[in-house]
Amino acid sequence: MNKPFNDVTELMTRVADDHRVPGVAAAAVVQGEVAHAAAVGWRDQERRLPMTVDTPSRWYSISKPLTALALARLVAAGKLGWDQTVASLAPGVRFADPAATERAALADCLLHRTGLISGDWTWFGAPSDPAELLRRLPHVPCRPGFRAGHHYQNLGFTILGEVFKAAGTDWHQAMRDLLCPLGVNPLTRLTEFAAADRAIGYGPNGFAPPVPAGDFDFEGIAPASAVCGSITELAQVARLMARGGEGVLPAKAWSEVTQPRLAVGESSTKEWCAPCVALAGRTVVYRGELALQWAGGFRGYTSHVLALPQRKAAACALSTRTASPAAEALAWSMLDRAAGWEPAPWADRFLESKRAMRRAGEKRLAARLAEPAAPWPATDVAGRYVHPAYGEIVVTGDLRLQFREVTLPLTPRPDGLVSADGGTADFSELSWNLRPVIENRRLVAWLFNPDDPAAPCRFERVT
Repeated sequence: MNKPFNDVTELMTRVADDHRVPGVAAAAVVQGEVAHAAAVGWRDQERRLPMTVDTPSRWYSISKPLTALALARLVAAGKLGWDQTVASLAPGVRFADPAATERAALADCLLHRTGLISGDWTWFGAPSDPAELLRRLPHVPCRPGFRAGHHYQNLGFTILGEVFKAAGTDWHQAMRDLLCPLGVNPLTRLTEFAAADRAIGYGPNGFAPPVPAGDFDFEGIAPASAVCGSITELAQVARLMARGGEGVLPAKAWSEVTQPRLAVGESSTKEWCAPCVALAGRTVVYRGELALQWAGGFRGYTSHVLALPQRKAAACALSTRTASPAAEALAWSMLDRAAGWEPAPWADRFLESKRAMRRAGEKRLAARLAEPAAPWPATDVAGRYVHPAYGEIVVTGDLRLQFREVTLPLTPRPDGLVSADGGTADFSELSWNLRPVIENRRLVAWLFNPDDPAAPCRFERVT
């Protein structure tokens, strides 16, 4: 074991225990080579099967920068151009905003600036099929408008999946072509992942006891989230990042996809500043040096990769819990060691940040539940209501909202809204507002958007 990593197993165990994560894994790259990899905990807590460095886990949104690299190879080969419009390459693509339909290019999808809101509830818990998501796309609100800022979302990558087809390939094959030469055998389909000796994902997001999270088929947004692999394989991706894309992309093409393009957010620690979006992931200035930052997290798993190309140093981490900061805390801790720096107290910082977020979330939910109720604006509210992008919501006779896998009580409020508040297996707190549309004393529709309350969609009554 390299001396800088003597305490890593102890650190990983503490972080896993603090965040109640069944299994974690981490690795580091020093001078362009993998120097350390380790795993602790359980890949299957119920069966007491240990997490190993070869246990596959979901990488989730690390798939996005990998998709960008695969596209960059096609651009370098002259098969695509960053400024080509996606509608010209995939004629079935239509946005709610005509300007986006006419002008949105490959680069806009990667930079999350088509104007689309997140749109995650168009696919989460719904049939995950690219053709169906493209059918829903024109009905997903675009706010505030084309190229009017960065709005993180996944549907742009459904579109990029069609772009691969237009270039004569398939996204799944493009991932194999990109990663297999690195020694990575990517699992990109649910059937492949489910058949592997993989880690079980756990939820919910928070400090409650971990509960196994059900598998979900991400085929509809595969280029945004479907790549799975072990920490040993993710370390090869980190090594690629530390070495500036060596062996995968020409230096010019690598610089093009990793250079900062759009400033996003603000600094949250004294060590790093200037967070930006690149075509491939994000960048920050960390301790005065440009760092690449790729991350993913959703149901059951979280992943993080960091690289300092100037030092040829990198680090990565995986955790088996929904949106857990354990992976990021370990990645930053490993990066400090890989760079030869005195490690910052990342474990303590992320733990306190998580506790503060949980307290704030619980306080918000308690405040919502404590708000005064009002009489129902109509007596006949039970029924089915449909929107062309988000599908169906059901209001039951006992006045509960059913939407996909979520069931929440409905409470009318004095301001005319009806609130749906509570927790689910995936989300510790949900607080949604719905506005009833009443005609002739009958409720005929709901104005509701589970992704963005500022862009309400009309769910029309069908029964």
